[in-house]
Amino acid sequence: MNNNKILIVDDEQDLRETITELLIHNNYNVKGAANGHEALKILDEWIPDLIISDIMMPIMDGYVFHEIVKETKILNQIPFIFLTAKNNSDEVEKCTLMGVDHFLSKPFKIDDLIKIIEVKIERFLKIKNGNSNPNFSNNKYFSHEVNTPLHGILGSIELLIKHKENFKENEINMFYDSIKTSGIRLNRTLKNSILYDNLNNDKLDFINDSYTEILNEFLKVKKKITEIDETQLERIQFDIDESDIKIKEEYLHFILFELLDNALKFSKMEEKIIVSGKKYNSEFYELTIQDYGIGFNETQLKEINAYQQFDRDKREQQGLGLGLFMSKTFMKKTSGVFSIISQKNVGTTVKLFFPLHISQTDIPVQ
Repeated sequence: MNNNKILIVDDEQDLRETITELLIHNNYNVKGAANGHEALKILDEWIPDLIISDIMMPIMDGYVFHEIVKETKILNQIPFIFLTAKNNSDEVEKCTLMGVDHFLSKPFKIDDLIKIIEVKIERFLKIKNGNSNPNFSNNKYFSHEVNTPLHGILGSIELLIKHKENFKENEINMFYDSIKTSGIRLNRTLKNSILYDNLNNDKLDFINDSYTEILNEFLKVKKKITEIDETQLERIQFDIDESDIKIKEEYLHFILFELLDNALKFSKMEEKIIVSGKKYNSEFYELTIQDYGIGFNETQLKEINAYQQFDRDKREQQGLGLGLFMSKTFMKKTSGVFSIISQKNVGTTVKLFFPLHISQTDIPVQ
């Protein structure tokens, strides 16, 4: 007996009831709603294995409903299928850019719908029942951070393959931008997961004679961030003195990128991020990153750990929650000091103290 649960959301009562009857005939447990608002009431008490939703509906349309579902912690892994109007390229394009799991144009064959449902539910249940990797299985955000950009990439490619001739040049370029953005996000997720796994299993090298010039590395990171999102260019203000510090380039790059990205992500677009760096004394270099964003409270500061994110159920966030924890760990492993001062809704200041690299020419002759 098939006990998989499906929620149908469509304001066309006849269509909704027809789909419901056909799915019940195929042994699915089905509930229906006339719009997104009604559907959310059902989801308060009943969690399905898959959601099928129309787009144009009164009170709350499918776009808003989808957004709320994906921002709700206990719902955001549920496969979501949109029913779109036939040959409506605007709807199809928007669905793809939103990272919708699948979309089906009306009218459709019930056999096609059943096949899609079977594939999506099977994949969802595998994720729901856990991952065999012990490091990743404990991270409830990992599958979301992999699947969301992956859907964006595959969905865009599928559309371009099947319907490229129906899109204008600017629309095709939007798909290319979507593929690139999703690819960058997926690449970061996988790289950070592998880096954490290697760190956790003592596979990383922390040789004390490695050193990196900090201003040069900061400029590389700033360029990388603004290439991803050029709107961030004017937000980063910096005054950093050149200096060689004792840390491998890979680890410094990670620290700078994660801390800058967090500062930008958790503060308003009109707010500046202030970065300053100078020699603290003859042994250490001090780098300060200051933002005026949402900040942390005292309890949250004490709970910074791997795969830890705060208020994700209230605020959609990208990432695995590894940045702060791994930055602290890299600083400790390289004999540096990591300090963070924060106040909720006021901002955060991170201070990093890196050991200076002293070359032979810097050593005074006795």
